[in-house]
Amino acid sequence: MHEMSLAQNILDIARKAAVQHQAKRIVRISIRAGQLRGIIPEQLRFCFGFVAKDTIAEGSELLVRTLPIQARCKGCRSLFFVQEYKFVCSECGGEDVEVVQGMELLVENIEVDDG
Repeated sequence: MHEMSLAQNILDIARKAAVQHQAKRIVRISIRAGQLRGIIPEQLRFCFGFVAKDTIAEGSELLVRTLPIQARCKGCRSLFFVQEYKFVCSECGGEDVEVVQGMELLVENIEVDDG
């Protein structure tokens, strides 16, 4: 289950940021995850709750925004969203494409309580 290691990494990033800002508690963490990461948000939230236990992030909310896969055709340069994992250009039918969105994994925002 790769969600457990991802949850631990997210917690580590959030705790480091919270310490730098002298926060007492982490309230909410927002992440952006590309669809190709294969993250199941419910499992990630469960794992995060487990690893956050007895830390300043215990009870915090983890918001996961999943980004769809977007690709650019190398032939016609058209930008399109990949449907059902079929990497075929919707304009020209070309199969030589590059993924431009869908592999991201980014902590976007950490909301803390200073008091």
